[in-house]
Amino acid sequence: MNKKLTMLFGMILLFGIIGNVASEMYLWNDVVVDTNKSEVTHHVFYWFEDTSARGIGKNKDVPVVLWYVIQPLPYNLSAYGYGGEIDRCDLTIKSYHNIYGTNFVVLGGFYGGELLNTTTETINMTFENTGNVTSDAITINMRDRDNIVADLTCHYTDPNYLFVENALFGRFTTYLSTYECDGCGEKTFEEISNEIEQRQQVTANELEIYNKVQTAIDWNFQMWVIASWIFKIILVILGIVLIFAVGYYFYKFLKDISEEI
Repeated sequence: MNKKLTMLFGMILLFGIIGNVASEMYLWNDVVVDTNKSEVTHHVFYWFEDTSARGIGKNKDVPVVLWYVIQPLPYNLSAYGYGGEIDRCDLTIKSYHNIYGTNFVVLGGFYGGELLNTTTETINMTFENTGNVTSDAITINMRDRDNIVADLTCHYTDPNYLFVENALFGRFTTYLSTYECDGCGEKTFEEISNEIEQRQQVTANELEIYNKVQTAIDWNFQMWVIASWIFKIILVILGIVLIFAVGYYFYKFLKDISEEI
């Protein structure tokens, strides 16, 4: 019974947390240092998979916003106490899009429009002699099974000081649309991660409180069971004593009568 109550409570909390989320956005983020080319690349990969039973991701765009930031070029590394500079950054974004029809087909337990075609879009940008911080947002709409590969590569004039102080002079910040979440807007991946951690902590605290209350109830129940058994034992002892007492007084009564006769 206790396990069933715990599972029910956990399911209520789980549904309260996830709301109507029904799809998955996968993200890989990495830094690649190429000593042969004297380049450091901030590499990201995104893949959207629709896991909703209604196949909503095949016919509804999910906007992914890549906000890139590049430091002023050329960037002299003497401020870090090193030699050389960063003279150029190249931005390359390749997105692979699936095109779905309106006829619905069942596949793997899910249904949605049939796959008609796949297209590829490429964005190439080069930054040199900018003089100021350069930043902008690029919005790419994704549907089920679409993916994005983005590389922001910066060239160092001195290969001995690649990726100094682990600083990325050209990098991305990603904004993912959470259209399937009630009351949610566009948030960064970091914000979503922090919210998930906070909600997990709240859930853990609530479960801990519930477990303490349940433990107190169990302990109280055990105390009542023990008290009940003690009371029953006392009644049995009293019953036995009463039987002996009645027998003794009945024996004494008969003895008194025999002496009088």
